[in-house]
Amino acid sequence: MRIYIPKVHVVNNHSRYSTALVRLLGSLMLYFLFSLLAETVYAATENIDPLDSSHGSIWLMNDSGAYFNALLLETEVEFDISGMIARARVRQRFNNTSSFWAEGIYVFPLPDNAAVDHFRLRIGERIIEGQIQEKAKARKTYESAKNEGKQSGLIEQHRPNVFTTSLANIAPGETITIEIEYQQTLDYIDGNYKLRFPLVTGPRYQASSHTETQAYDISDFHAEVSESVNRPVRIHATLDTGTPVEDLNSSYHAIDIKQTDANRYRIALADNDVPADRDFELVWRPALKHRPDAAVFRERHGGYDYVLLSLLPPDLQSLGQIQLPRDVIFILDVSGSMAGTSIEQARSSLIQALARLDPEDRFNIIWFNDRSERLYPESMPATDNNIQYASNLVNSLDAGGGTVMLTALSLALDKQPDDSRVRQIVFLTDGNVDNEQELFALIKSRLGENRLFTVGIGSAPNSFFMRKAARTGRGTFTYIGNIDEVAQKTGALFEKLASPALIDIDVSIEGQDVEIYPEPVPDLYLGEPLVILARGKHLENSLALYGEYGESQWQQRLVLPENTEHPGIHTAWARSRITALMEQHHDAGTQKHRDTLKNEIIQTSVDHHLLSRYTSLVAVDVTPVNNSGML
Repeated sequence: MRIYIPKVHVVNNHSRYSTALVRLLGSLMLYFLFSLLAETVYAATENIDPLDSSHGSIWLMNDSGAYFNALLLETEVEFDISGMIARARVRQRFNNTSSFWAEGIYVFPLPDNAAVDHFRLRIGERIIEGQIQEKAKARKTYESAKNEGKQSGLIEQHRPNVFTTSLANIAPGETITIEIEYQQTLDYIDGNYKLRFPLVTGPRYQASSHTETQAYDISDFHAEVSESVNRPVRIHATLDTGTPVEDLNSSYHAIDIKQTDANRYRIALADNDVPADRDFELVWRPALKHRPDAAVFRERHGGYDYVLLSLLPPDLQSLGQIQLPRDVIFILDVSGSMAGTSIEQARSSLIQALARLDPEDRFNIIWFNDRSERLYPESMPATDNNIQYASNLVNSLDAGGGTVMLTALSLALDKQPDDSRVRQIVFLTDGNVDNEQELFALIKSRLGENRLFTVGIGSAPNSFFMRKAARTGRGTFTYIGNIDEVAQKTGALFEKLASPALIDIDVSIEGQDVEIYPEPVPDLYLGEPLVILARGKHLENSLALYGEYGESQWQQRLVLPENTEHPGIHTAWARSRITALMEQHHDAGTQKHRDTLKNEIIQTSVDHHLLSRYTSLVAVDVTPVNNSGML
């Protein structure tokens, strides 16, 4: 809501009556203005979507159904990092500064590849633990507690990487402390691991320039007042890298670092309490060796041993000495569903990919709609003339017709690479098919030593098909949703494809009931570490890793550490298992099989305290606190 304040012109008059009248009118105007402010301040943010919050925040709802920010008092964060896995415990205190009972929504934006697994409410001296329940049961528990006037909380996923907690019966002036624990796989960018925690919300207040009529956005003014309060932040981290590091620092804060073991560090902000005026980012660079290297971490949980293997590629100079030339087969979808922007993005991506081929590489192009064609009968050398000829042909292709992928995939998978080359298949499509199972079966039976990489094109690609096709093909999935992203994302993909570091990776772990994820294990590429997770009972004291490094065999034996204080490895393993079960659920041919897999997913979620598609976290205070009859 905007209030327009007209410029008041006062005529200079020496009459004391006129002066009194002007003062009275001024007072009435101020009274009217502040009355409007009071009436609109809580309805101010009705056009703001709480799910767009960029940091942890509580949005309270007033009687008219509009949201406003609760006052954030402080934030405490504790990280426990093992290799590429980071576990975070976040504690935030808020206050309901309004004069009414309110229902609230706690919104916490998570990093990519993060999963919430614990949630607590602290009300006074009491601590209420969240429990994983099947989703419908959790909602029923929450609504029942809310109707009985009990403190309650429910956390569910409404968008990717945005988790919300519904809160009911928050008393006027009450302080609510929320604690969540989440886990993420860290980013590895330009040779550095990066851990980032959001603390800052950009200012929303905007005032127009001084003119005769000025507009003040009351919603923005209220948000600015709430967020300008000095909200102290405390951050601590325990870091176990598993391998030596070259550098460790914070991008935006001064930090204290204490090395407690060969590859273990304790980190804290140099100033114990800092204002929330910038995001926190911790960065460290592992010391790469001349060959692939691995680190192993261990956790005991529920009678099982859980193992995390972190593989690092070698340094660029060493990798350059063993790189093999490639055969790259491009498959381009030119069916009717690709018409418009999608085919433009696909053409641009393919032309940029062709330009990145090395002279010793070979290539071919297959395009399809309801029929399939290929540029050459056999792969051709990536000479300048051949690249130019292929680029001209790609520019002439347009979208139309049906979608028959099977023939195109069969053409691409008709050969196996010889020992002196790597064969990669790059599939550019929106994935709009109805015979997914037939395609998956073809990939499994014909893949051999080929590698399949999928590139999703357009605003709504079939991400499930393309992710699973890439995983089955021991490759990766890249999504390009905007033509402006083509250069950056295509460049990153083909830089990776040019530098396979370790292929045909195998893990040997002796023990009982051993389960390893992902299955199959993907290849290791330059600039992209790999995580392997395993669970078993009565494991041997060591394990072995095998792979092909250039034209030679590579292996490394690792001793399982006695230290099992690496919380969260079982959580990471369970997330991987749930992903695999969800794929099986999607592929299940009968309702009975789907129900069995659904029950396995729910049981895995409950055993490891994880949110999933079928589970929620619910917490209820057993003491009724709302006797006013409101809400």
